[in-house]
Amino acid sequence: MRTRGSPLVVALFVALLAGCDSPEAPRAFELGPHRGQVRVPSGWSVLDHGRQWHLRKGEAELVLQDLGAAGPQGIRREVERARELWRADRVEEARWRLRNVVVPRELFPTAVGREAFWTAWSAFFADPATVVPYADIDLAFSDVLARVDALPPPDLPALSDAGLTALGHDQRRDVKSRQALKVGGRDAVDVETWDRLSHASPRRFLFIAHDGYLLALYTARQADAEVLKAFASLRDSLHFAAADSARR
Repeated sequence: MRTRGSPLVVALFVALLAGCDSPEAPRAFELGPHRGQVRVPSGWSVLDHGRQWHLRKGEAELVLQDLGAAGPQGIRREVERARELWRADRVEEARWRLRNVVVPRELFPTAVGREAFWTAWSAFFADPATVVPYADIDLAFSDVLARVDALPPPDLPALSDAGLTALGHDQRRDVKSRQALKVGGRDAVDVETWDRLSHASPRRFLFIAHDGYLLALYTARQADAEVLKAFASLRDSLHFAAADSARR
């Protein structure tokens, strides 16, 4: 003989099941020029450090981080912003901004071109103790911007190599796999690395090319099953706001 639970018990049971599988509400993020929404997996906490999010659950940790300009488009924007600061007599702010522009060596087709670029760039810091008037530095900005415009756009492998270098990847680790994909409508590359000698301690990195800048999602330590599940969940839920490259 079949028995039925009370309507209240059934309703509570259904609500419990729904709660177990219900996705987290989208959460807004702003990391440097990157703005949008992402779903933080249930049970994970977020520590916002400005250009980094640290997501933790127990000993497991993921990081979502702005890696700055990546390629001519982003570098041009940073130089143009420094130019406007210099024009407004905010020279130290302009120099600070220029010091923090990442220009990967992988962008330059030749060593001669790379050396010429950095020679032109050095004009901004020729006399760091002197406040150089804008009229005296304007030609240097024009020269550097012309050289930036002459750089070829980087391909995904070059971007991922630059991203790995920025995050401390060195000769102790090898790239096990590299996969190009789309994330939030942007070109991206998913990279798995491991220890060069033992092939142990796997880690995962996702590099997203976003309007001339690079956004990274990566495992802070070894990528076990729980971390990889959260990694995939975050990757698949990333959504970027429109026209956010105008803000910085």
